[in-house]
Amino acid sequence: MNYQPHAQIWEQRATIRTRPRRIIENDEKSFYPKERQPLCYDPIIVKLGDEVLDQVLLQSLYKYINDIVIFETEIVNKTALDIAKGRFPFEFSFDARYDAMSVVIDEDYHAFVAMDFQNQLEQQTGIKPFRTFDEIELSRAIPRAIASLADPAHKAGMELIAVAISENTVTSDVAAFANDNTVKRSIKGIMADHLADEGRHSRFWIELVKIYWREIDEASRIAIGEALPRFLGEYLTNEIQKEFDTALVEQLNLPQVVQKRVIDNLVGGYPIGSQHPMIANIRRFFNASGLLDHEPTREQLKHYIAS
Repeated sequence: MNYQPHAQIWEQRATIRTRPRRIIENDEKSFYPKERQPLCYDPIIVKLGDEVLDQVLLQSLYKYINDIVIFETEIVNKTALDIAKGRFPFEFSFDARYDAMSVVIDEDYHAFVAMDFQNQLEQQTGIKPFRTFDEIELSRAIPRAIASLADPAHKAGMELIAVAISENTVTSDVAAFANDNTVKRSIKGIMADHLADEGRHSRFWIELVKIYWREIDEASRIAIGEALPRFLGEYLTNEIQKEFDTALVEQLNLPQVVQKRVIDNLVGGYPIGSQHPMIANIRRFFNASGLLDHEPTREQLKHYIAS
């Protein structure tokens, strides 16, 4: 299978090459889509009025920005840089390694933009993030999946596939954000810029997984296939989101009995069932990457590919 390079497209379309700095507007639009934050629909929070709702949305945007920085600089770039510098224990072509370096550049630029935008938000609103979280679900899911593999030779492949899955799920998530007309235009613009790069990244990771999966031996496919459900079980949770929302409620200066009622309402507020968009994106990745061509792996993933 010949790798199809993306370098020319990157030169023409990468946001670091083509996009202006985004400046936040001082208007009445939201900082963050209400549909992504169930707290905004809690009757108690709603009764507290627009000022509290705005605070919840602003802090939710701060978390989202922080999540982007963690995801792109600590997770995606770790694997992409290993590939680009020839440290990954599988021989990819020069074109693939060159494109991997462009992914590193893009992801660092996205983090750079996110940091600038957070600073703008703090200056405009006078409000800082009430707390900085240093983990996202992937920060836990990937190391735990890798640790579950007995043979060190399989660990890098698990990392590659886990990053590829996450890059293919985040693309649709960013697209939904970019198309939400309730949020400020500059925020939509940042998400649209991000999406322009992530669509290319998702194809890049699919191509690498196709090549890797085709070339490794049967024992490696079986071992990694068995670890994939463990990874997905850790990834497809919202434990950290619940931790964030609980901490956010606790700093709203509500009476303790009211806090407890709001927090109790969070339980079950984030179901990720078979119809969740993330599952649909993961199914598409499994089909596009060739993982499901391997019958033992297809059997391991039957819970996730059944509609």
